[in-house]
Amino acid sequence: MTKLISCAETAKMIRMALKEAFPGIKFSVRTSTYSGGASISLCWTDGPNVAQVEAVTNIFKGAYFDGSIDYQGNRFAMLDGVRVSFGSDYIHTKRQHSRAACERTLARVGRRFGAPAIQDARISGSDEYGYSISARDYDYQRVFNSELYKHSDRLRVAASKTAGKIVYLGNDGYSDVAALQA
Repeated sequence: MTKLISCAETAKMIRMALKEAFPGIKFSVRTSTYSGGASISLCWTDGPNVAQVEAVTNIFKGAYFDGSIDYQGNRFAMLDGVRVSFGSDYIHTKRQHSRAACERTLARVGRRFGAPAIQDARISGSDEYGYSISARDYDYQRVFNSELYKHSDRLRVAASKTAGKIVYLGNDGYSDVAALQA
């Protein structure tokens, strides 16, 4: 028998796991339930990069999607010796950037490429929605985006006791693509 952990309960666990893994970073964790399921959206400013956050939160996904056959399947885990399925089908992440982070990125890229990169770029956005760097030259824009995306304020992610208690068991086995998404 599989115990279903609601989306709200899953969000509480994710909040705790993020607090343990990234002390000092404020995350917004919002749930959304709808007729076809539920999801959780995470948002934060600066700090760890998306890959680091997803390394902690992916264990809490309750579903996978195989677009080649238009199929949503279930993922299963073990928590405290009980087989569980998390109520959040998907977890969406969005990292915003502060103006200071954009300025540091401009300086890094400027040191590498010189004056043309800096002259071609500008910072836009607002505190509410985060900032970004835009450039007329496609190559510079790509470099700025890559630098912003990859940069992190930490080399290692701290271990989360909450996420560490979960063991991924696999999925419903219906889709061959599902094995790749584990």
